[in-house]
Amino acid sequence: MKNRFAAAIGLAAMLLLLVAVACTSSAPPLAPTKPSVSVRPTAVPTNLPESTTGIQETPTTIEPAVPATPDAVSLTEPASGQPSEPSMVETPAPIESVRFAVSDSDPPEYTLQITSGIPSGCVKFNGYETLQEGNTIFVNVTNMQPAQAIPCTAIYGQHEGEVVLDGGFVPGESYTVVVNGNLTNSFTARDPEGVKMAVAESPIERVEVTVSDANPPEYFVQVISRLPLGSSCSKFNGYDLSRRGARIIRVTVTHLEVKEIMPCTRDLPVAMTEIFLGTEFNSGESYKVIVNGEVTNSFVGRDTEGGKKVVKESPVESVELIILESFPPQYRIKVVSTMSGSSCSQFNGYDISRPFSNTIHVKVTYLFPAGEVMCTMDIAYAETDISLGSDFVFKEEYTVAVNGVTETSIGIVNALSLRGDQRRGICGWAASPRLSFRSQGGISGCVGRPHPRCFAAAAGSA
Repeated sequence: MKNRFAAAIGLAAMLLLLVAVACTSSAPPLAPTKPSVSVRPTAVPTNLPESTTGIQETPTTIEPAVPATPDAVSLTEPASGQPSEPSMVETPAPIESVRFAVSDSDPPEYTLQITSGIPSGCVKFNGYETLQEGNTIFVNVTNMQPAQAIPCTAIYGQHEGEVVLDGGFVPGESYTVVVNGNLTNSFTARDPEGVKMAVAESPIERVEVTVSDANPPEYFVQVISRLPLGSSCSKFNGYDLSRRGARIIRVTVTHLEVKEIMPCTRDLPVAMTEIFLGTEFNSGESYKVIVNGEVTNSFVGRDTEGGKKVVKESPVESVELIILESFPPQYRIKVVSTMSGSSCSQFNGYDISRPFSNTIHVKVTYLFPAGEVMCTMDIAYAETDISLGSDFVFKEEYTVAVNGVTETSIGIVNALSLRGDQRRGICGWAASPRLSFRSQGGISGCVGRPHPRCFAAAAGSA
């Protein structure tokens, strides 16, 4: 009996133990000491074929799990208020100038010295690309700028660099350079085995601007230059063309001349060059052409919608010589010309030519509609200030002929006499620098008087 009671107590104790173990097995485990992680594969294209093994073979990244709350911030994007870098696009760079240079090495090395613009602080210079097709070399100069409008510093910068041309040029042949779609240079390839020659600016005899009837109009400048050392010792080289500033066109015409002292022919060959200026000229705006440092031409942009125009020489009313107080003196003339019918006429500009004689030819023109048109009967006037430069020899006498006329209907002479530079040495004008020529004989005295220390010299040249 006693043994049965003990067995019953033992069985009850065992049952209580089993119940306790069952209850404790459902309790939560202790928290881990490290944060839980999630395994997330990197983004892969969805069109890739599935693995035959069924196992993803792309690399994976292990990142801490982030609670999915509205305030969560992407780890791959900039925080709010932090602007991202703007996307950049490639654009053509504005070209300030292009100069051609050639070395004395054997074979010669040809380079282009290019100055391009950087319009703002957000723009960066990108680089050059060159392509040669026949005798034409194309150069593309580019910048990188933001794809969208963003605030930038309004600072216009410049980039200066050199582009080495690959070569393969045939001696004696002419080549042209086109930079960003515009003609900028022409040069003649050197003969490495010939006589050593240097580049020099050519004497300019005549410059004329012509405009085609195309739409839009095409503008050309025709330059007549000379080879000063004769055909045996000098050769035409080419030109450099630049449009620095909106309304100024600079042209440098050059030739090659021998470096050594040697006998040369005494002829003065003429080199005639036609240079394409492009089509980007605004209607009604005035432009100046400067050839080899001297103003040679002025013209007005044509109206593409105004119909065909013809160029006519302007009747000249008066011409006045002005000498500016500078060193050396700068000579200018003020021309008053007329145009028939103010409703139809438009002032065009002027051309200046200085042949080797001491006669300076000035042609003042205006535009008039081609064909029969109805115009007002009035007379329009134009006053033009024309620079003649400063290249005048002391005591030499020069004649200025405007439109080839020496006398107008009212008896005012427009063939003027210029005196050479009175300021060389100690000489200079002490009174008014303005000179007026109003005589029938073609030469008149001046208003003002020379400095007393060179009065005798001035009087002797008068």
